[in-house]
This record gives sequence, C-alpha cells and structure tokens, in this order.
Amino acid sequence: MGWVTSLSKCPAGLQAPQFRCRATWPILLFALLAGTTQAQQSSFLDKARDAIDAKQYNVAEQLCRQALAQGPPSAEVLTTLGLSLHMQGRSSDAIRYYSMALKLRYVPETYALLAAEKCKMRDVDGVRPMLEKIYREERKNPRVIAVVASCYLDIKEPVESVTIYQEVLKNKDYPEDLALVMLAKSYIWSEEFFTEKLSKAPGSEPFRAALRKAPSAGSSAARSAFPEAARISPYFSPDLSWPEAVARWQQHPQDAALLYLISVLSAEGAIREIQICNERFPDSPHLQQFMADVLADQGHEDEAIEQYEQLVREHPELPDLQFSLGMVREKMGQWREAAELFRQQLTKYPTDEQAAANLSMCMVQTGQYEELRAFLQPRMRSEHPPLWASLDLAEAERKLGNTPEAIRILVRAENQPDVNKLVHYRLMHLYSISGKSADAKREEELFQAASQR
Repeated sequence: MGWVTSLSKCPAGLQAPQFRCRATWPILLFALLAGTTQAQQSSFLDKARDAIDAKQYNVAEQLCRQALAQGPPSAEVLTTLGLSLHMQGRSSDAIRYYSMALKLRYVPETYALLAAEKCKMRDVDGVRPMLEKIYREERKNPRVIAVVASCYLDIKEPVESVTIYQEVLKNKDYPEDLALVMLAKSYIWSEEFFTEKLSKAPGSEPFRAALRKAPSAGSSAARSAFPEAARISPYFSPDLSWPEAVARWQQHPQDAALLYLISVLSAEGAIREIQICNERFPDSPHLQQFMADVLADQGHEDEAIEQYEQLVREHPELPDLQFSLGMVREKMGQWREAAELFRQQLTKYPTDEQAAANLSMCMVQTGQYEELRAFLQPRMRSEHPPLWASLDLAEAERKLGNTPEAIRILVRAENQPDVNKLVHYRLMHLYSISGKSADAKREEELFQAASQR
C-alpha cells in the first residue's frame, strides 16, 4: 500500500473502476476504412449506422443481417453488425463477427473492438497479446485506444495504462472526467508496482524509509531521499518526467534510485489528476464512483454502498452503475448480494452478457451448481456458446459428479475457433481424474503449446 493512500484517499490496491463506456464506441464506426460493400448492401449499412446513432441497436442488427443477405460478407458490414451486438451486451456474438471481419481485412479499430470484448469476457490470455500489439502499433491512434484503454488496468499493466490514458486525455471525444479518473487509477497502480520492485532492490532502505514518512508528512517527505538517490545513481535526476523516468528505468531495471523516483512521481501524478478532476468536474459521477470504490477498499463498505445507491438514484442515465455496485459486492466477497445485483441488471438489460457472466461466477463461488446448470443450459444451445458459460457449466457438472458431461462440454468448446488454453488445462485435469492418461497427456501438450504463443 503506497503513500498515495493518505494524500489522495486513493488506495493502491483499488480495483479498476467498472466504467464500461459503451456510449463512446459508436464514434469508431464512422472512422473505419472504406469497405468493399456492394451497392445494394450500402443502403442497408447506411441505415444501420443511423439506427446505431439513434440507439436502436436491434434495428441496426437486422439491417446488417439484411445487408449480408444481399451479397458476400464485407469487413465493414460484419464490424457494424458486431458493434450493434456489442451495444446490446451480446459480447460472444460480437466477438464472432469481429473475428470474421478481421479475417477478411485487418482494421485496427475492429481489432480493438475484438480485444475489448475479450477483455470484458475474462479472456485474459487471449487479450494480452492483442493489447501488446495495439500498444506497439496504435497507441497514438485515438480511436483505437479509446476502446481498449481500461483493458490495460484489467490485465494489470500499469505502465502501459498510464501511457495510454495520457494519450486518451488528448481525445476530445472521450469524457475528460473519466479519463482523469482512470489516469489517476493508472498512476496508483504504477506507484504500487514500482514500490513493490523497490522493496526487493539492493540498497533501497533509505528510499523506502522516505516513502514510509509520506503518509503523514506529504510529498516533501517522499522526496527527502532525492540527494541520496543522486549520490548513488548516475541515472537519477529529480527533473525527469514520469515518461522519461520510465524510459530510463527500462534501460536500467535494477536501479533502486530510479524505482524510488518513479514511485514518487506515480503517487504525485495520481494526486494531481484527482485534484484536477475535482476542480473541473466536482459533480462528476465517475469521480463519485471512484471515491465509492475507495471507501470500499479502505473497509468502509457501508458508506461505499450508500454512495453507490445514491449514484444509482441520481444518475439513472448511466446504465452500468447497478453492475458496478455488484462488482463492489463481489470484490468484498459478498457473492450472494452481488448475484442479486447482477440479476437486477439482467432484468433491466436481458442481453447484458457481462452481467450474466458475473452472475455465473457468483453462483460458482456460492456452490449453487444446480441453479447454475439451469441458468447456463439455455445459453449452451447457441451454435457458438460463450467460453465463460462452457467453463462454468463444466465446473458445475464436475461438482455435481457428472465428469463425463463436463468433458463433453469442454470438448465442444475445444472445437470452437480460437480455443482458450484454459479449456485444455481443464480437460487435462478431468481426463486425469477419469484415468484417461493418454487424453490427459494430449491436453497437457496442447496447453503447453498454447502457453508459448
């Protein structure tokens, strides 16, 4: 826990706020490269775009399907269809159509949309290499990073997250208060990341002592070891900016003085961005939500819940607050209370797959395997069942003593495109406990191969 906790009231261990920002994504649609749609398809596509603008997402979906019926599939139509499904909360269906679009033509914006959906659906292994590619190639592209920015926090990459949100702040189409809050959160995780590295670095005790003084004495105390840092390290300079310090650390990753400097700069950055947000947007619901998450992380659960419930009452235009409150309950280990909130979210938005996935996880945690089976079986009737549903239903069947059915579910998932390595790992375990050593060995090899990609 870093010294930023006391000064900014933003603890370093705080989870990323659950801002899903669906409203910002349709602006990407009109920035996509010109497609190769046929004339008869273009009319449907134009109307679909108008429907998305009007928030008539199911209408847009039907228009896209009509466009596909008029000629060979195009990347533009498939991406628009995926976006219309995303806006309905149907992530697995959106993933399918984005993937199809990318097979026809690579478009960075479509790739970003696919990465964001995978991130939302807990596919950390699948999304990590995608985010690495985006960071290398597209971090100056405002349309792309607006979609995936929060994913870098979700996969716990604070350095990349700070860099991305510094770029996001330049994007006038992205809500500034949200960008400031998320940049502050990124700095907090950066402070935690570098303080942890500092704790293991040789010769770091003078720097850690300075950081320990900071919660009560402030930034000046945190910087009190700067003279010592300058004495022992030729790479240290108190005038370095955060990006400059990180770049120098990447060349000298064991330098304790640089680790100390970045810890200080990260904490100061978090405080600065929250102060700016509070000055410019004192009534920002994103800032209020962030502070509610802070209260929960500091152990003031009742106050956090009260603030969330107030936000739900005062900002009904923000459809994801109920979901975020469920995430707070989930983070606190209140699985049954979280499950009820996700059920309420699904009552309002029946196609919200992220709420369904989190409800499923809550039911796994509380051992409600019969209820989970009943909840998930309808979702398995799809030609392409969601990965999360396959994994959770297989777990329920295993817990209910039906290992052959659990294996059948995972084998079906294994035959889906872009199979996740977790499927191989789960099958390896199930085959092993079933005495099928040859099958277990095969799945182990598949898992190892997938892990090296």
